[in-house]
Amino acid sequence: MTLGPDEARRLLERELERADYDGARATWWDRASRHVLEWLGSFRPGGGLDSPVLGQSVLWIAVVVLVAVVVLVVVARGLPRRRARTARSDDGSVFDADDVRSARELGDAARSALRAGDWSAAVLDGYRAVARGLAERDLAREVPGATARAVAGRAARWFPDHADRIDRAARAFDDVRYLGTEADEATARSVIDTEATVRGARPAVAPAVST
Repeated sequence: MTLGPDEARRLLERELERADYDGARATWWDRASRHVLEWLGSFRPGGGLDSPVLGQSVLWIAVVVLVAVVVLVVVARGLPRRRARTARSDDGSVFDADDVRSARELGDAARSALRAGDWSAAVLDGYRAVARGLAERDLAREVPGATARAVAGRAARWFPDHADRIDRAARAFDDVRYLGTEADEATARSVIDTEATVRGARPAVAPAVST
């Protein structure tokens, strides 16, 4: 007996309703996957996963995700340069424990930072050059943990004519290192000029170790 199309469809549907075919029925995962694939295929006018538009869309999505991750990392951990300035003890000291640079090296680093436009780094290394220079000239004992204001007080005894400038440099150092203030170019140049002035000045009294 020859079956018509409608009769054949009804028989097939009845057969598929039998329990033997339950395992072959589409699950919610199958349906969800099919919808996702259809959505991806919609990026191409003719449909399909090899669409150039789809490739561009995936690329943009990846870029957005990458930017989001970078922003989250920066917010959570801070910018590298700022972390480098703040990753130390907050005891008010001028030097980190592992900073053994000479006054000349510190001065060179400060001037390099100035040329590079890193005003805050120029302030920090410029004032450190003042402190290290006093120790190298035996004008002050380099006490571990010495604060910027303590260094300024010792320097003022030897260079009273420049005491105000040294004190301003010490305050600029503390503002950058401990208050998180970003220095400007004028402040950076002032600290570096103060270091050069102190380095070239003659002490007011004969050099002697001072506490």
